Amino acid sequence: MERIIAARYGLLILPTSLNAIPTREYHKYRPKFTRTEGVTIEEHLESFYSYADNLEISEDDVWMRVFVQSLDGEARKWFRELTPRSITDIEALDDAFLKHWGDKKDILYYHTEFGNLKRENGELLSDFNKRFNHMYNKIPAKVKPTTTSTKLTYANAFDSDFCLLLRERGCVTLADM
Repeated sequence: MERIIAARYGLLILPTSLNAIPTREYHKYRPKFTRTEGVTIEEHLESFYSYADNLEISEDDVWMRVFVQSLDGEARKWFRELTPRSITDIEALDDAFLKHWGDKKDILYYHTEFGNLKRENGELLSDFNKRFNHMYNKIPAKVKPTTTSTKLTYANAFDSDFCLLLRERGCVTLADM
């Protein structure tokens, strides 16, 4: 059994006495990340965190082992190619995962994409707001646009009449807008 654990989790630094992984049918609800199914890194992490929270996983070794089990295909291959015993804790695993699989776009990309957002014909306002917030949240914190700039970008994403109405309201926050 120890050889199986060493082969599967040899890249993790785990305690000698491992805590039990949740059993039963929980594994069938575990999110999978392959990078080929259109699931973004952020979406996978969010769904995995929810999954771990629902199972009330609080032990680091369990969290890391279950997270590794959520990797499949190219992502699992990447994990197996890491330096043995190089992952010391949850944060190190998250960092390595994000650095490898996260967006590697430059700052100009984010500002250009954000500035070019437009509400599509027939798109529900709630759907556009989700898309707008998703793009805004992808911008690294150190280069996020100012509140005023964000409000202007939001207003300009609509047709000219609606844009003018939004700008004339003089809302203090984006949420108010």
